[in-house]
Amino acid sequence: MAEAEISNAVTENPVLVLCSSCRVPLADSGDLVETPEGANVILVKAVTADVEIDEEKVVSTYEQDVFSTLQVLYCKGCNSPIGALYVSTPRHLDYKRDLFNLDPRAVNCYCFDNPHKQRTRMNQKSVNLLNVPFMETQLKKCRTVLGVCERSIKEIEGLFQSSGRP
Repeated sequence: MAEAEISNAVTENPVLVLCSSCRVPLADSGDLVETPEGANVILVKAVTADVEIDEEKVVSTYEQDVFSTLQVLYCKGCNSPIGALYVSTPRHLDYKRDLFNLDPRAVNCYCFDNPHKQRTRMNQKSVNLLNVPFMETQLKKCRTVLGVCERSIKEIEGLFQSSGRP
């Protein structure tokens, strides 16, 4: 989805930015920053906990952002590269500095208000072999939380019964 389409969608409805590989939420339209025309990047002020920032800082040698220092962003769900966080830039790229620069080819966008406006880069299944381990880990965490909640409810019920309340 192009950055212009996202800007148009944001004005109409809230948008959720998802990883195109595993569909993990990465950001939302509330943190979207206006992007200059032709920048071919989605700029956001904040991302979800599902985005991993590489600790290693690298100096770019690509022509469009040569001599910029950046950290690569990865999706925690499938470990796919999804963009960069620019630490230092030449003057003409100041608008990218200290913002999360998401690659439009690496993300999908979902419009909350109207499911027919759902935008995807390609038609794909929501579960694939790459994200099965992540999904299993999330299910295990959910089961753990559910077990803790069940024990807490039983303790509360026991307290009510011992106090003589119905």
